[in-house]
Order: sequence, then C-alpha cells, then structure tokens
Amino acid sequence: MLMQSQPLSAETAEKLKTRNPESQKADDDIVSQHMGHIFDDILNRNKKPGIATRIGWKWRSLKDNYHDAKNGRRNRKIWRKTICGLRPWDGFGGMINVMQTHLRDYVETEEKYGCSLEEHKQCKIATAKETVELLERMKEPHDYMFRRREEVDEKYPKYKHLITHCARGSVSTSGDFIAQDSGWVGIEAGKDPREGYFEFVGGRFELAESPDPDETGRLLIQVKQYHQDIHDAYRQAEVDSDADFDRLAELLKENMYTWWD
Repeated sequence: MLMQSQPLSAETAEKLKTRNPESQKADDDIVSQHMGHIFDDILNRNKKPGIATRIGWKWRSLKDNYHDAKNGRRNRKIWRKTICGLRPWDGFGGMINVMQTHLRDYVETEEKYGCSLEEHKQCKIATAKETVELLERMKEPHDYMFRRREEVDEKYPKYKHLITHCARGSVSTSGDFIAQDSGWVGIEAGKDPREGYFEFVGGRFELAESPDPDETGRLLIQVKQYHQDIHDAYRQAEVDSDADFDRLAELLKENMYTWWD
C-alpha cells in the first residue's frame, strides 16, 4: 500500500496558507518558458547560482545541522535504555523492543503535534497503540502458553509432583497427584505411565490398594480432564499467537505508511 496524503486540520491548513500564499503569475512577470527536467536548471554546471542562493543553501545547511544535533540529544535520552538492552542474540525480541520504543515516541509526538484531521489523527494513534500492545504480547512466546495454562490451573486444585532424587545427585519431577487418605491419586509422566492410588513403600512410590476405589476413580477422572484441558490450552495458545501475528501484519500493511503527517 503506497503512501497517500492526509487531510490537514483547519488550523494547520490556515497556517500553511498564510506562510505559502497561492498566487498566479501575471503574464507580464513571465520571462521565459522551456521544456526540460525539473532539476535541469539546478544541476546545470554552466549556470552558477547567485550569491543569495548560495547564502540560502548555507543557512539551510546550518539549520539542518542544528536540528540534527538537537534531535540527537533527544533521541539519546529516549533510546538509551532500549539501545543498551539490545543483544546480538536477541533476534525478534530485540526488534520488538526497537519497534515499541519508536511507536511510543511516535504516539506521544502525534498526540502533541499531529496536524491531520482529528479522525485521521485519532485513527493513527489508536492503531499505533494497538500495535504496541500486540508486540508486548509477542515479546515472550512462552507467555501465550503460560497465560492459557494459568486459566486452567485456576479451575483445579494445586497438584503435587513426584520428586525423585538420584544417587548421582540429579533431581527430577513428574506426574500430577492429589492426596487421598495416607496416599496419593494421580498419573505418572512419561511413556506408559502408571495411574491409580499410590503409596510410598520403603521410600519408593508404588501402586497400592485404594481405601476408597470410588473416590480414587473420581479423582483420576479429574486429573485426566486436567491433562486434556492443558492440552487444549496449549493448542489455543498457538491459535492466539497466530492470530496476533496475522493482526500485526494487517496493522502494518494498512497503517505503517499512514503513521506520518
């Protein structure tokens, strides 16, 4: 999508009209006319620019250098934290931080100095803010899974995990278990996991006879439903991530060239 000019606010249009009044050249003011490229006269080395033109160019160069230095000081203040936090291995995370910093700066500037019509101005601000929010969610890919898993965990009791200490000093955790009488009901992790009522026998976690088979069955159904909900949550997290990427692409395509005045 190519850039398109945006209608200016009445106040800005009036200022520009005052500074650059439109006027038609009278026939008596015309010295000559000829066909040629727009830059032919400027680039013609046989035609030396007048002293007034050269002074104007020099003055404009000094003004540009002054504004560059002023803007550079401002940017160092705004971008210092972002630039110092960048790492070569950050990949997409580093690019997100840069995009967020720039868009936040753009929104603040647009709110203060934007000169488009109000509806265009507010649309630019709203879409830029939405993009910043999208980028914040996309910054940590695992957060999609964590958010969905937290929603599931809130609906169930806090399950315990089997903690195994090995002779070589390593520690591993597995399974989901909930207390029943003097034992635990749940499902082990891994391939071909055991499930049912467990007790510790001689320091080892072993299947045992349940004191209440009906309660054990009910708790097992609950654990299995929990596992299914977690599985569904992870699938939904992938859907959420894809939807955010699609929305980001849509926002950039439709608005990136209109975030300007």
